[in-house]
Amino acid sequence: MTRGSCMKTIYLDQLHWIEISKAIHGRPVRPGTAEALEHMRRRAIGGDMLFPLSLAHYFETLKQAAPDRRQRLSTVMRELSGGNTLANPTTIVKHEIRCALISKLGLNVPSPPLKLLGRGMEHALGRSFNIRLEWPHPEQVPDDVRQKVETDVFELLESTFLSGVLDIGEEPFHFPQMALDPYKKFQGHLTQWRGSGSTMSAAELRRKICAFTLGDIMEPMSVVLAELGVTMQRFAELGETAWCDLLDMMPSRRADMHLHTQWAKNASLNPKLSDLNDWTYLGIAVCSCDLVVTENQMNDLFQRSTEFGFKSTARLQDLLML
Repeated sequence: MTRGSCMKTIYLDQLHWIEISKAIHGRPVRPGTAEALEHMRRRAIGGDMLFPLSLAHYFETLKQAAPDRRQRLSTVMRELSGGNTLANPTTIVKHEIRCALISKLGLNVPSPPLKLLGRGMEHALGRSFNIRLEWPHPEQVPDDVRQKVETDVFELLESTFLSGVLDIGEEPFHFPQMALDPYKKFQGHLTQWRGSGSTMSAAELRRKICAFTLGDIMEPMSVVLAELGVTMQRFAELGETAWCDLLDMMPSRRADMHLHTQWAKNASLNPKLSDLNDWTYLGIAVCSCDLVVTENQMNDLFQRSTEFGFKSTARLQDLLML
């Protein structure tokens, strides 16, 4: 999907989707939410605002224990997003690595454009399930009937992927709650990281963050190096300064390094279970979307950057100004 020249792409953090769902279902909400929701609906229908989901929204919805709440929330998300999703983080990072290596090494190879926006779980996950309906005698079924059935089936699948509830038969099937171990592990990492730069010089802190960031993307880096025909020896010979330059050429890694820098400088930040998804997906969204609407702490961290601050807010009402 290609964005129109006037279309604004807005990424909503999960808590704001929950707030919108509450408004739609008549629950108490914060002042200004109802007005923001009406504005969002009008602009989405008009085709000049897009509210894509990411894989984080699928994960976060599955953290919800109550199936009925999952369904209510997923219905709202699917309606307002229109089924649009952001590309998988690994897909985006590999594209950034490829572009950075081609530029840094002066390689004469093409870099295919990134398809940032697509449809459904397959695009968000970065892989195709290759699900197709097999009709025993397709010639006996009118085209419009067959297309309607196929559309309904795939809509049911998409709804199920997002809500984690397959509502057919007498007893709906519920996907299990998302395991929290990876989230707890990252929360522990942030607990150890916060304030860790207080005794380091700016140069020492940058080196540490670059080393950590590079280690974090070495798997996709190895894949892209192989695709480009660049040996690990040649990459190693580039040296630390060039490695840091490469990371600076990757927008999502700049966002990640900015967040790490802020955490290293501030020992009072509060790690949360949602931080793993926030760092992975908000860091990408703040680079690729026109605006991210997130929670207060993450917004405060983005506001400390001249590159990202103007693209972040914690207030749904700020959409009224777009």
